[in-house]
Amino acid sequence: MKYQKLVSEINILLDSAAKKHQKQQAKLKQHIKVFKAEEQKLRKRLNKETSTASRKKLKRELGDMEKVYAMLGA
Repeated sequence: MKYQKLVSEINILLDSAAKKHQKQQAKLKQHIKVFKAEEQKLRKRLNKETSTASRKKLKRELGDMEKVYAMLGA
């Protein structure tokens, strides 16, 4: 009887952990979508920009975006 209670409690805990993991993955995907959209905007601005100083700033921002991707594991 004790074993059955322990097994059922472990199963409940595993289920709740799996649900939390799924929620975190969904949030992560949302953040990645936002970052990709921002990256595309930066790349478009970089292609249109002619000023050297502005291009350096945009390239620096794109470098920061790459760091964010690395942190997110995407």
